[in-house]
Amino acid sequence: MLEKVFLGDFIKVTKENGIERVFLRDSVHTFLVTDEKKIRLTVEKILGDNKVGEKIQSGIIEQGEASLQAAKRELLEELGLEAADWQELVIHKSTGTVNDICYYFVARQLSVVSEDLDGEILGTKDYSLEELYEKSMNSEFSPVTQAAVAKLYFEVTRGKIEL
Repeated sequence: MLEKVFLGDFIKVTKENGIERVFLRDSVHTFLVTDEKKIRLTVEKILGDNKVGEKIQSGIIEQGEASLQAAKRELLEELGLEAADWQELVIHKSTGTVNDICYYFVARQLSVVSEDLDGEILGTKDYSLEELYEKSMNSEFSPVTQAAVAKLYFEVTRGKIEL
């Protein structure tokens, strides 16, 4: 019988036949492409760590919200930006002990709507695709984001995606 062990805003833990499973809220992650063909990362406080780090712009999908709609909302809320051109890059579905879906997008033609940054966001930093790939290979991102960076790199170098 399925038993709910914990139910929070972002995490649900269940137990069935002695096996625990974690369900995370699905998320969106966006590679922001500048007019200079660089990838913009957010510089932000790492929750619970008192450290500052760089990451792909990301956020949680609200209940009933489509992934692209969530990506657009998060971009506006966190960085005060809108993008005129969106492309889905990859969807990663994790099943088993830990379960979630991560949607990765490429956003181009960025425009500033508001100068106010989300409280956790300290700023941004732009990288060439090669620099981003190198950061990824140095394990500066999660394994799922590393795979998305590799996909972006190879799709661009093969001419299948334009920055």
